[in-house]
Amino acid sequence: MTLDRCIACEEVAVEERIEPYVVEHDGKSATIQDGRMVCTACGNVSYRGSQISEHELAVAAAIRQMDGLLSADELLRIRTKYSLKQTDMEQMLSTGPKTWTRWERGKVPQNKPADKLIRLLAEDPELTRQLMRQAGVINEEAEAAIERFEQDAKRLMRTMVMSKVGTAPSAEMQRFAERVAEEAFETVRDARRQVVARGQAA
Repeated sequence: MTLDRCIACEEVAVEERIEPYVVEHDGKSATIQDGRMVCTACGNVSYRGSQISEHELAVAAAIRQMDGLLSADELLRIRTKYSLKQTDMEQMLSTGPKTWTRWERGKVPQNKPADKLIRLLAEDPELTRQLMRQAGVINEEAEAAIERFEQDAKRLMRTMVMSKVGTAPSAEMQRFAERVAEEAFETVRDARRQVVARGQAA
């Protein structure tokens, strides 16, 4: 094993180790395995090269787990689900520049209120569209993706209506199913809008 010189005591006694590291956050704690440089003479701990980035990622991941937050990979999947850019998400969530980038890279965990809103966006394309418009986000790919989700939802509703009828689908019955599905879709969408509006007013 090749030892390095310690910047604290100047002894040639620094070696690479993987040791337990306790992450403390908001009254909770978690232990991660931490890659680091340790001086066997004076005990000084330092990080070099990729160890710094790996340490930051592991600490942020531990905090996310303790708080029950979405992972960095989940944030990426939600954003790309709607074909949104990182800057789009920052506008929609009213965060500072590069905030979403740091969240998605995994080095900084998002706060709990932002996490809750992101979960709602993941489940509700219409809410995503509303926030896009409120924030002035112009993204044609995202609008098209939201439209596809809505069309898929309407098709599913038509299928469910037809399955309840249980008869051979006549042209008249298909039109009826489409009308019921459209009304059901709009009712659900209006209900979600009211819930969001009440939440914003509270």
